[in-house]
Amino acid sequence: MTGNSANAEARKHEEQNVAPPDFSVNQVLEAVRRHLAQRHVVTLATSLHDEPWAATAFYVPWDIDLVVCQGKRARTLAHMLENPRTAFAVDDRKADAWLQGLGRASVLKGDDEARARDELQRVAPEFTRHFTNLEYPVLLIQIDEVTFVDRPGGIYPRQHFERRDGEWRFVE
Repeated sequence: MTGNSANAEARKHEEQNVAPPDFSVNQVLEAVRRHLAQRHVVTLATSLHDEPWAATAFYVPWDIDLVVCQGKRARTLAHMLENPRTAFAVDDRKADAWLQGLGRASVLKGDDEARARDELQRVAPEFTRHFTNLEYPVLLIQIDEVTFVDRPGGIYPRQHFERRDGEWRFVE
């Protein structure tokens, strides 16, 4: 389905209150990958000792997972290191396409860290000094729950799924 025909199809279902077409997990995951590849700014939400915090960061996608770099004095980093449960949102501040989810953050080391730093520099070269500073940890947020809508791409209503035992499944 092309973007325009899929968008028309989604609007038709919305207007007529008719059940939309079924999607496979793989179809939605592929749409999520496209969504992530087209953007590079994420809003992260963390919490520690009943102190919620939200911050924006540049990211690179590793499949469905996100890689970010945080300043050594950042509150977000302190939260992620002590409580790795991290929520996120990747969107254009519009209701037509958005992705949100939950994951678990861990610090990357070795070859993975080097690869991540290189990729982050490519998406935000103006922050090369930040990404090359070895005192600023690079973190992988391994995503295990996602909610996604892409009306122009035909993914509507929102699709909610989670990763269990390495497999993605829709949440009923």
